Amino acid sequence: MHSTAPESIANSISETIDVSFVLPCLNEVRTLKTCIEKAQTAIERLGMLGEIVVADNGSKDGSQELATSLGARVVNVPVRGYGAALIWGIRAARGEYIVMGDADDSYDFREAVSMVEKLKTGYDLVIGTRLKGKILPGAMPWKNRHIGTPILTRIVNTLYRSKFSDVNSGMRAFSKQAFQQLDMESPGMEFASEMLVKSAILGLKIAEVPITLHPDGRDRAPHLRPWSDGWRHLKYILLFAPKYVYWIPGSLLIFFGLVLSGILNLTPGGESVYIGEFRFNDHWIVVSALSCLLGYELLLTGLLAHLYTLTHRIRRRSKRMDWIVKAVSIEKIILFSLVMFGVGLGIELSVVRTWVDGDFGPLYAIRPAVTGMVFILIGAQTLFSGLFYAILSDRYQAHSLMSQNSNSIDRETH
Repeated sequence: MHSTAPESIANSISETIDVSFVLPCLNEVRTLKTCIEKAQTAIERLGMLGEIVVADNGSKDGSQELATSLGARVVNVPVRGYGAALIWGIRAARGEYIVMGDADDSYDFREAVSMVEKLKTGYDLVIGTRLKGKILPGAMPWKNRHIGTPILTRIVNTLYRSKFSDVNSGMRAFSKQAFQQLDMESPGMEFASEMLVKSAILGLKIAEVPITLHPDGRDRAPHLRPWSDGWRHLKYILLFAPKYVYWIPGSLLIFFGLVLSGILNLTPGGESVYIGEFRFNDHWIVVSALSCLLGYELLLTGLLAHLYTLTHRIRRRSKRMDWIVKAVSIEKIILFSLVMFGVGLGIELSVVRTWVDGDFGPLYAIRPAVTGMVFILIGAQTLFSGLFYAILSDRYQAHSLMSQNSNSIDRETH
């Protein structure tokens, strides 16, 4: 490799690297040289051994050759996407600290000096916030600055009790150890949201540093697609928030359904029930049934989604989930399902008996008939969801056991 980089930039695998600047790249030959030179300056100012990693996503404009000639290390990424490029590049980076930023010259890598200094004081992740810094004219579209980014930031802070000011900033610094904890997987632009959501859930120590956003230095349209990428961000943000997506709406639906069903079933069939000026007749038992079934399904799905997240997405223990997994076994689930099925079947048989006793005449029993159906369906829902729960709970317990053993080994070592 022919290097024109300063001596402080390491180009030997045998050297211990302090900091790595990782730049995702796809046909960025127009701005790449400026970005690399600014990163080199930042490494000089830090007085640390560093490297520049260009994670190339299949450039065909000479970006790879240019990066190599400037002393950067090129990592060829076979999977297309912003997140994929960063994941491959960061995994290949050898530094204890990582700085990531776009290769379009919208970020000044010299501002990363203060971010790395923050990491050295014990922070796990440092965000370069544009909204608390400067946004130069033409650097950010109006809808991104005043609608998209503030809304997504507010949603993340509300759902995860975080205090971010700019969740869409692409300039960040973090320790390699923290990145390994995050177990990143998003290949697209939602990589940015995944990093912050997981950092908040895992309780990483996070700081922000004001930075300046410059106009895109390229002579073509950016890779970002505001609406489609914004939707992908939102979907990922909601993925890890079962409380708001599943449990709260599920609980409200069940509460409404149970109250309405109770009122209707305590009133003789055919008679209307009045609550204030509102009149509820037999048809409303169908509404209560739908509300109960949908609410119960949301609660079950939320539990399974949360358990899957803990076992497959962030590998984290939860005290609440520890209690649930210990208290709820597949045997208890089967027993509960049978009880629900039995209660529902009993109600349905009582309806049939009433019909027989009435010499098969007119029957006003839609309310108990639908209520019995709800019990039977809840039993079936619980049974089949319970089988999946059993698989996930076994996986969760295995992770918990491994975590406990690892902590014990660490204590014995120290």
